[in-house]
Amino acid sequence: MVRIGAVSARLLAGAVSKRTMEALQRTVHASPNEYPWQVVNQVVLAEPCDAQDLAQRALRAQRDWVLRGGRENPGKPLGLKAKTVVAKLVAQALFLSLFTATVLLLLLLVKHKWPELTIYAALDWCYSVFPNLVPK
Repeated sequence: MVRIGAVSARLLAGAVSKRTMEALQRTVHASPNEYPWQVVNQVVLAEPCDAQDLAQRALRAQRDWVLRGGRENPGKPLGLKAKTVVAKLVAQALFLSLFTATVLLLLLLVKHKWPELTIYAALDWCYSVFPNLVPK
């Protein structure tokens, strides 16, 4: 149990080198039927590490684990959520203003091209096609 705990602390603290981690991944993928925990423990514990640094990193990782409530992925920080909302609102406001300007420009061009065209012409057409819409 002590060796398993030491390996877990090193893994949790991120004290295992990338090269060793890749070798361990290959080892675990090569044995799909059962987890080769003895080999993993042996390889991880064979890698040298500073005990004081390991303890600090493991305790920091442990604290973060407890704060987020276990295995679940932590949510986005509140500051990031606020920035995301502000960015979304700014993007939507920019799009709405450009869309509105484009529609107004289009309406002005239509009015310039056909000055006799009014919004009431479309209403008159609706009344002629659908006589039930005429107000009484």
